[in-house]
Amino acid sequence: MKKQFLLIAVICCLFGLSANAQKYGHVNSGEVLKAMPGVDSLQIKMAEFQKELETIYENMVTEFTTKKDKFDKEAGTMSSSVRKIREQELVEMQNRIQEFQYSVQEDMEEKQIELAKPFQEKIQNAINAVAKEHQYTYIFDTQILLYYDGGDDVTPLVKKKLGLK
Repeated sequence: MKKQFLLIAVICCLFGLSANAQKYGHVNSGEVLKAMPGVDSLQIKMAEFQKELETIYENMVTEFTTKKDKFDKEAGTMSSSVRKIREQELVEMQNRIQEFQYSVQEDMEEKQIELAKPFQEKIQNAINAVAKEHQYTYIFDTQILLYYDGGDDVTPLVKKKLGLK
């Protein structure tokens, strides 16, 4: 029994020593991203993309409004079968406009991811290189870290690896 207790105590001490040997660091990837050249173009490209989507939306609404006004003016002189067809066309147009509105947010998010991906890959590669060079076991991103006390701030090392100031 004493041998088992002694073995467990030795194993716990070994685990404790190995846990203390681990190096922890944190990086502020948002700060690194802001310092990267070309990141300003992301906002410009996103604004252009948003403007393009707004133009499409405005054109759809204008077309709907024009057809709706024409329908309202001619409704009294149409046969019931023509009226039903035109009403159905208007309903379908309205549904397409609503579907477009719902998909715009998704499109914006996808575009943001697409544009940011090369920057994020560069940052991740730099973090990986810093971790290996300085023997970090873990590097956390302070952008999503809820609490940290200790560890090294490797943000300057990552910036240096990317050639940023």
